[in-house]
Amino acid sequence: MKLSDLNPFIRYARAHRVAFRLQRDFSVCYDCRVFFFDNVTGSIIINGQVYELHNKSVLFLPPKTVYKFNILFKENANVIILDFDLTNENAHLQASLGTATIHSFDPGAVPSYSLPEELRTPLVRVLPQAEHMLMQSVENFLYKNSCYREVSSALLKLCLLEMIRQKPSAEQTDTCKAVLAYIHKNYSNSSLTNKEVATEFGYHPDHLNALIKQETGKTLHQYLISYRLQMAKNYLLTTQYDISEIAWRCGFCTCAYFIKLFRANTGTTPRSYRKQQIHTEL
Repeated sequence: MKLSDLNPFIRYARAHRVAFRLQRDFSVCYDCRVFFFDNVTGSIIINGQVYELHNKSVLFLPPKTVYKFNILFKENANVIILDFDLTNENAHLQASLGTATIHSFDPGAVPSYSLPEELRTPLVRVLPQAEHMLMQSVENFLYKNSCYREVSSALLKLCLLEMIRQKPSAEQTDTCKAVLAYIHKNYSNSSLTNKEVATEFGYHPDHLNALIKQETGKTLHQYLISYRLQMAKNYLLTTQYDISEIAWRCGFCTCAYFIKLFRANTGTTPRSYRKQQIHTEL
Protein backbone atom coordinates (compact mmCIF):
# COMPACT_ATOMS: atom_id res chain seq x y z
CA MET A 1 0.00 0.00 0.00
CA LYS A 2 1.27 3.47 -0.91
CA LEU A 3 0.55 6.64 1.04
CA SER A 4 -1.47 7.90 -1.94
CA ASP A 5 -3.86 4.97 -1.39
CA LEU A 6 -4.61 5.98 2.19
CA ASN A 7 -8.37 5.81 2.83
CA PRO A 8 -9.11 5.28 6.56
CA PHE A 9 -12.15 3.19 7.48
CA ILE A 10 -13.21 4.30 10.96
CA ARG A 11 -14.74 1.74 13.30
CA TYR A 12 -14.78 3.72 16.54
CA ALA A 13 -14.61 7.44 17.31
CA ARG A 14 -15.17 9.18 20.64
CA ALA A 15 -14.22 12.38 22.44
CA HIS A 16 -14.10 12.29 26.25
CA ARG A 17 -13.83 14.95 28.91
CA VAL A 18 -13.77 12.57 31.86
CA ALA A 19 -11.04 10.54 33.54
CA PHE A 20 -10.33 6.95 32.60
CA ARG A 21 -9.23 3.82 34.42
CA LEU A 22 -6.04 2.66 32.74
CA GLN A 23 -5.37 -0.94 31.86
CA ARG A 24 -3.05 -2.56 34.40
CA ASP A 25 -1.43 -4.80 31.79
CA PHE A 26 0.16 -3.84 28.49
CA SER A 27 -2.35 -3.58 25.63
CA VAL A 28 -1.96 -4.73 22.03
CA CYS A 29 -4.16 -3.16 19.36
CA TYR A 30 -5.91 -4.93 16.49
CA ASP A 31 -6.98 -1.76 14.67
CA CYS A 32 -4.88 1.29 13.97
CA ARG A 33 -5.46 3.76 16.81
CA VAL A 34 -5.14 7.53 17.11
CA PHE A 35 -5.21 9.32 20.47
CA PHE A 36 -5.26 13.05 21.10
CA PHE A 37 -4.56 14.37 24.62
CA ASP A 38 -4.97 17.82 26.13
CA ASN A 39 -4.73 18.82 29.80
CA VAL A 40 -3.02 15.60 30.80
CA THR A 41 0.45 14.76 32.06
CA GLY A 42 2.22 11.46 31.86
CA SER A 43 3.72 9.11 29.33
CA ILE A 44 3.13 6.12 27.10
CA ILE A 45 5.35 3.06 26.83
CA ILE A 46 5.37 1.89 23.20
CA ASN A 47 7.15 -1.34 22.33
CA GLY A 48 9.35 -0.86 25.39
CA GLN A 49 10.23 2.82 24.83
CA VAL A 50 8.86 5.64 26.99
CA TYR A 51 7.44 8.79 25.38
CA GLU A 52 6.35 11.78 27.44
CA LEU A 53 2.89 13.18 26.73
CA HIS A 54 2.37 16.92 26.52
CA ASN A 55 -0.67 19.10 25.93
CA LYS A 56 -1.90 18.68 22.36
CA SER A 57 -0.08 15.36 21.95
CA VAL A 58 -1.39 13.09 19.19
CA LEU A 59 -0.38 9.43 18.82
CA PHE A 60 -0.70 6.96 15.97
CA LEU A 61 -0.39 3.26 16.78
CA PRO A 62 -0.39 0.66 13.97
CA PRO A 63 -1.88 -2.79 14.54
CA LYS A 64 0.07 -5.15 16.84
CA THR A 65 1.60 -2.23 18.80
CA VAL A 66 2.29 -3.08 22.46
CA TYR A 67 1.65 -0.09 24.70
CA LYS A 68 0.64 1.17 28.12
CA PHE A 69 -0.38 4.64 29.34
CA ASN A 70 0.70 6.32 32.58
CA ILE A 71 -1.52 9.40 32.71
CA LEU A 72 -2.74 11.97 35.20
CA PHE A 73 -5.89 13.75 34.02
CA LYS A 74 -6.16 17.44 34.88
CA GLU A 75 -9.35 19.49 35.07
CA ASN A 76 -10.97 19.87 31.63
CA ALA A 77 -8.93 17.00 30.20
CA ASN A 78 -9.72 16.24 26.58
CA VAL A 79 -9.13 12.79 25.08
CA ILE A 80 -10.03 11.82 21.50
CA ILE A 81 -9.83 8.19 20.39
CA LEU A 82 -10.31 6.67 16.93
CA ASP A 83 -9.94 3.03 15.85
CA PHE A 84 -9.66 2.35 12.12
CA ASP A 85 -8.10 0.54 9.18
CA LEU A 86 -6.05 2.46 6.64
CA THR A 87 -8.16 0.99 3.83
CA ASN A 88 -11.72 -0.05 3.02
CA GLU A 89 -10.67 -3.62 2.27
CA ASN A 90 -12.22 -4.85 5.53
CA ALA A 91 -15.32 -2.63 5.56
CA HIS A 92 -17.44 -5.67 6.43
CA LEU A 93 -15.94 -5.41 9.92
CA GLN A 94 -18.02 -2.50 11.23
CA ALA A 95 -17.31 -2.59 14.98
CA SER A 96 -14.01 -1.75 16.61
CA LEU A 97 -11.78 -4.77 17.05
CA GLY A 98 -10.51 -3.23 20.28
CA THR A 99 -7.40 -4.29 22.15
CA ALA A 100 -6.11 -7.32 24.03
CA THR A 101 -3.50 -8.04 26.66
CA ILE A 102 -0.17 -9.49 25.60
CA HIS A 103 -1.33 -12.91 26.80
CA SER A 104 -4.73 -12.86 25.06
CA PHE A 105 -3.70 -11.18 21.79
CA ASP A 106 -4.49 -13.21 18.66
CA PRO A 107 -2.34 -12.09 15.68
CA GLY A 108 -4.67 -13.94 13.34
CA ALA A 109 -7.51 -11.55 14.20
CA VAL A 110 -5.65 -8.52 12.80
CA PRO A 111 -7.13 -7.47 9.41
CA SER A 112 -4.71 -8.38 6.66
CA TYR A 113 -3.47 -5.52 4.48
CA SER A 114 -0.18 -3.76 3.86
CA LEU A 115 0.57 -0.45 5.55
CA PRO A 116 2.43 2.38 3.83
CA GLU A 117 6.03 2.67 4.95
CA GLU A 118 5.33 5.99 6.72
CA LEU A 119 2.71 4.37 9.00
CA ARG A 120 4.34 1.06 9.86
CA THR A 121 5.73 2.40 13.14
CA PRO A 122 4.13 4.46 15.93
CA LEU A 123 4.14 8.26 15.68
CA VAL A 124 4.12 10.62 18.66
CA ARG A 125 3.75 14.31 17.89
CA VAL A 126 2.74 17.58 19.55
CA LEU A 127 0.20 18.80 17.00
CA PRO A 128 -2.31 21.43 18.22
CA GLN A 129 -4.06 21.59 14.82
CA ALA A 130 -4.99 17.90 15.16
CA GLU A 131 -7.63 18.69 17.78
CA HIS A 132 -10.03 20.43 15.36
CA MET A 133 -9.56 17.84 12.61
CA LEU A 134 -10.15 14.92 14.95
CA MET A 135 -13.11 16.52 16.74
CA GLN A 136 -14.79 17.17 13.39
CA SER A 137 -14.06 13.61 12.35
CA VAL A 138 -15.60 12.25 15.57
CA GLU A 139 -18.69 14.48 15.36
CA ASN A 140 -19.41 13.48 11.76
CA PHE A 141 -18.97 9.83 12.62
CA LEU A 142 -21.25 9.98 15.68
CA TYR A 143 -24.03 12.16 14.29
CA LYS A 144 -24.11 10.48 10.90
CA ASN A 145 -24.06 13.73 8.96
CA SER A 146 -24.34 13.63 5.18
CA CYS A 147 -21.46 11.56 3.73
CA TYR A 148 -20.29 11.11 7.30
CA ARG A 149 -17.94 8.21 6.61
CA GLU A 150 -16.22 9.99 3.74
CA VAL A 151 -15.90 13.28 5.65
CA SER A 152 -14.66 11.60 8.83
CA SER A 153 -12.17 9.57 6.83
CA ALA A 154 -10.88 12.64 4.96
CA LEU A 155 -10.33 14.57 8.20
CA LEU A 156 -8.52 11.63 9.81
CA LYS A 157 -6.38 11.23 6.69
CA LEU A 158 -5.44 14.91 6.87
CA CYS A 159 -4.40 14.47 10.50
CA LEU A 160 -2.26 11.43 9.68
CA LEU A 161 -0.56 13.30 6.84
CA GLU A 162 0.20 16.21 9.19
CA MET A 163 1.76 13.75 11.65
CA ILE A 164 3.92 12.28 8.91
CA ARG A 165 5.00 15.71 7.66
CA GLN A 166 6.01 16.92 11.12
CA LYS A 167 9.30 15.41 12.16
CA PRO A 168 10.00 14.79 15.86
CA SER A 169 11.22 17.99 17.48
CA ALA A 170 14.52 16.46 18.52
CA GLU A 171 16.16 13.70 16.53
CA GLN A 172 18.42 12.19 19.18
CA THR A 173 22.01 11.22 18.49
CA ASP A 174 23.20 7.66 19.05
CA THR A 175 25.06 8.83 22.16
CA CYS A 176 21.95 10.39 23.64
CA LYS A 177 19.88 7.29 22.88
CA ALA A 178 22.50 5.07 24.50
CA VAL A 179 22.67 7.24 27.62
CA LEU A 180 18.90 7.30 28.00
CA ALA A 181 18.76 3.52 27.52
CA TYR A 182 21.39 3.17 30.27
CA ILE A 183 19.24 5.29 32.59
CA HIS A 184 16.15 3.24 31.72
CA LYS A 185 18.06 0.08 32.67
CA ASN A 186 19.64 1.41 35.88
CA TYR A 187 17.09 3.90 37.25
CA SER A 188 16.37 1.68 40.27
CA ASN A 189 19.93 2.21 41.52
CA SER A 190 19.51 4.96 44.14
CA SER A 191 23.25 5.78 44.01
CA LEU A 192 23.29 6.44 40.26
CA THR A 193 25.06 9.77 39.61
CA ASN A 194 25.98 12.00 36.68
CA LYS A 195 29.62 11.00 37.20
CA GLU A 196 28.84 7.29 37.02
CA VAL A 197 26.81 7.70 33.81
CA ALA A 198 29.48 9.91 32.23
CA THR A 199 32.25 7.46 33.14
CA GLU A 200 30.27 4.62 31.54
CA PHE A 201 30.33 6.51 28.21
CA GLY A 202 33.78 8.10 28.49
CA TYR A 203 32.64 11.73 28.89
CA HIS A 204 33.22 14.48 31.42
CA PRO A 205 30.00 14.84 33.48
CA ASP A 206 29.55 18.49 32.52
CA HIS A 207 29.90 17.75 28.80
CA LEU A 208 27.47 14.82 28.88
CA ASN A 209 25.04 16.83 30.97
CA ALA A 210 25.07 19.63 28.39
CA LEU A 211 24.56 17.14 25.54
CA ILE A 212 21.56 15.50 27.19
CA LYS A 213 20.00 18.86 28.04
CA GLN A 214 20.42 20.06 24.46
CA GLU A 215 18.64 16.98 23.06
CA THR A 216 15.97 16.34 25.71
CA GLY A 217 15.45 19.72 27.36
CA LYS A 218 16.40 18.18 30.72
CA THR A 219 19.67 17.82 32.58
CA LEU A 220 20.86 14.29 33.33
CA HIS A 221 19.54 14.52 36.88
CA GLN A 222 16.21 15.98 35.76
CA TYR A 223 15.79 13.22 33.18
CA LEU A 224 16.62 10.52 35.75
CA ILE A 225 14.07 11.91 38.22
CA SER A 226 11.45 12.27 35.48
CA TYR A 227 11.96 8.66 34.37
CA ARG A 228 11.84 7.37 37.95
CA LEU A 229 8.53 9.17 38.46
CA GLN A 230 7.16 7.70 35.23
CA MET A 231 8.07 4.20 36.42
CA ALA A 232 6.56 4.95 39.84
CA LYS A 233 3.26 5.90 38.18
CA ASN A 234 3.39 2.63 36.30
CA TYR A 235 3.86 0.67 39.54
CA LEU A 236 1.05 2.59 41.22
CA LEU A 237 -1.41 1.72 38.48
CA THR A 238 -0.33 -1.84 37.75
CA THR A 239 0.74 -3.36 41.09
CA GLN A 240 -0.32 -3.55 44.72
CA TYR A 241 3.13 -2.63 46.07
CA ASP A 242 2.98 -0.21 48.98
CA ILE A 243 4.41 3.29 48.56
CA SER A 244 7.72 2.56 50.30
CA GLU A 245 8.29 -0.51 48.09
CA ILE A 246 7.67 1.56 44.95
CA ALA A 247 10.01 4.29 46.18
CA TRP A 248 12.76 1.69 46.67
CA ARG A 249 12.13 -0.01 43.32
CA CYS A 250 12.33 3.35 41.50
CA GLY A 251 15.63 4.42 43.05
CA PHE A 252 14.44 7.04 45.53
CA CYS A 253 16.64 7.11 48.62
CA THR A 254 13.70 7.59 51.02
CA CYS A 255 9.95 7.26 50.85
CA ALA A 256 9.51 10.84 52.11
CA TYR A 257 11.70 12.18 49.29
CA PHE A 258 9.69 10.16 46.75
CA ILE A 259 6.38 11.54 48.04
CA LYS A 260 7.75 15.10 48.01
CA LEU A 261 8.93 14.84 44.39
CA PHE A 262 5.77 13.05 43.28
CA ARG A 263 3.54 15.78 44.74
CA ALA A 264 5.68 18.51 43.15
CA ASN A 265 5.45 16.76 39.77
CA THR A 266 1.78 15.79 39.74
CA GLY A 267 0.07 17.98 42.33
CA THR A 268 -1.12 14.93 44.24
CA THR A 269 0.28 12.17 46.46
CA PRO A 270 1.15 8.69 45.21
CA ARG A 271 -1.74 7.24 47.22
CA SER A 272 -4.26 9.69 45.72
CA TYR A 273 -2.88 9.08 42.24
CA ARG A 274 -3.47 5.36 42.65
CA LYS A 275 -7.09 5.94 43.65
CA GLN A 276 -7.98 7.89 40.52
CA GLN A 277 -10.97 6.57 38.61
CA ILE A 278 -9.85 6.22 35.02
CA HIS A 279 -11.52 4.17 32.31
CA THR A 280 -10.22 0.82 31.01
CA GLU A 281 -10.81 1.79 27.40
CA LEU A 282 -7.25 3.11 27.05
